[in-house]
Amino acid sequence: MKNHSKNQNYILDLFTWKIVILFLAVFCFLTGCKMEKSKHDFLAPREIIDLGGLVTEDLPDRIWGRDLMKAFGFEKSNHFEVINWEFEMGTGKVSGSNAYYTFFNHGGPHVDGPNHVGFNGGLDSYSLEQFIGPLKVFDVSEYPNGRTVPVEVFKNKVSTGDIVLIYTNYIPPQSAKTPPGLITLSHKAAEYLAEIPIKAFCTDAFSVACNDNSNPVEADSETARAVPIHHSFLSRAIPIYEELCNVEKLLAKQNMCFIGVPLNIKDGDGMLVRPVVLVY
Repeated sequence: MKNHSKNQNYILDLFTWKIVILFLAVFCFLTGCKMEKSKHDFLAPREIIDLGGLVTEDLPDRIWGRDLMKAFGFEKSNHFEVINWEFEMGTGKVSGSNAYYTFFNHGGPHVDGPNHVGFNGGLDSYSLEQFIGPLKVFDVSEYPNGRTVPVEVFKNKVSTGDIVLIYTNYIPPQSAKTPPGLITLSHKAAEYLAEIPIKAFCTDAFSVACNDNSNPVEADSETARAVPIHHSFLSRAIPIYEELCNVEKLLAKQNMCFIGVPLNIKDGDGMLVRPVVLVY
């Protein structure tokens, strides 16, 4: 009888463990499915917003204005040389084209390398991670032209690793005699963001630089005095994006991820980019 009782207990324990194991297996399976679904939901944004522009041969002229291009010594715009080809293939022909594209690399949505203003490092010196990150957008379009955006706009709203984008409602020059109006950061605001540090800084304006300022920057570096906003970021190897399009579409959005990866050009001082923003 004792052996029979022991056998019954053994069978009962074995059955109990099987039930427990089955329960755990079902639990893990269901949980795994939920985790996988959650992961999928995270990867699939609700909306994708394109901050790039259509690259045409006259794009730099439209963004800068031909007179301003010439004033800076940039006589050439973009140039596309398309080479058509055709080959005999059996009983027919196959045709297509290849092309050489010559770009003005700061005419249109683009990113600056540190060597754009004389610091060490081209585009290839940036890590891939610096072109991707959480995005914070600030509407500064009501500020007057110049380095007028104060540090208070950003205080307690930006964290380490954020990508910061300002919307200035930039309007390209409508006349050869009218220089572009530019709104950009105060030197104090640029230094504040660079010291956090943010991952990258972006603007829809023609440039982060601006000569329309009543308060010159006092600094030991000639570069800091001439182009203080470039100096603040590029001296710390923080990428600068300029001339971005469609930024107004981001103003009411939350939970955004910016992706703006350029061609990995050795020692490149800048390159056109087609940035996109994933909205979750």
